[in-house]
Amino acid sequence: MDKDERLARSIENIIKEKFQGTPLDINFQVINGYVKIYGVVDTLAERERIGSLIADIPHIKGVDNGLTIGTDNYQDDKEIEQLVAERFSKDRRINLKNIGAQCDKGVVILRGQAANLGEIEIAKELATQVHGVRDVRSLVKISEEAQEIDDISIVNSIESFFAIFSLVDAEDVETSCEKGIVTLIGLVDDNEEKEAAEAIAKAVDGVRLVINKLKTRQGGASQDKYLTNKLRRALHKDPRISTAQIQVDVIGETAYLRGQVYSNEAKKEAEEVARELKGIKRIVNDLTVAYH
Repeated sequence: MDKDERLARSIENIIKEKFQGTPLDINFQVINGYVKIYGVVDTLAERERIGSLIADIPHIKGVDNGLTIGTDNYQDDKEIEQLVAERFSKDRRINLKNIGAQCDKGVVILRGQAANLGEIEIAKELATQVHGVRDVRSLVKISEEAQEIDDISIVNSIESFFAIFSLVDAEDVETSCEKGIVTLIGLVDDNEEKEAAEAIAKAVDGVRLVINKLKTRQGGASQDKYLTNKLRRALHKDPRISTAQIQVDVIGETAYLRGQVYSNEAKKEAEEVARELKGIKRIVNDLTVAYH
């Protein structure tokens, strides 16, 4: 199995994991680390999420998202406007008095004012979930009242939220702000903490933009190499397994086991060792048994 085949396996695994029970009519090709996706999905939200999930897989060099929005559940522009407004009305994070939506040939345009960047992004996300929406464009501006909040107050609010919520270790993040533009610098544990820090900052009133320069201790090629070496050592130390003919690779939280072992028990034991290793979520066990 070459590198592109392993990446294809990783894509299949993550789509199955994230879209359990959801029928998807999608296909993809991986060539030299570049992915071409094509097929049909129900909503713009699904299209964007699939593209984002694949782009975040380590060693993916680029994604050409050719997914199209299905027309089985066609809605005209007025129906789309009504459905978007209904979603906004059910979400307490959106103030219908401040943000409205118009639709032109399936393209939703958001207008109005918001207190923070997070409210705008929530409105965009809700609109993408409506059937028939082909694109969402935001003309929403930060309100004049929110723009008057000074930079020091914004930084204090962000750091207070970091301390309140357990999602982010406040000591790991250095926060600065200039004219409503927030910059996050530091080293966090993983991508989830990095994304949480950005989401928290965007939810603070007065924030116009967030520049996320946070780096992660885990993820990417360095983490793959670290887990690969750790798994090799764990297999080598296990007296139940002969590792002379076992090849190991870890790509994007998926462990790939290839080669030969001398019994079905050894094959199962190798998988068990990989499963117990923190940081590995999926295992592709292609070990074969060499009977003798």
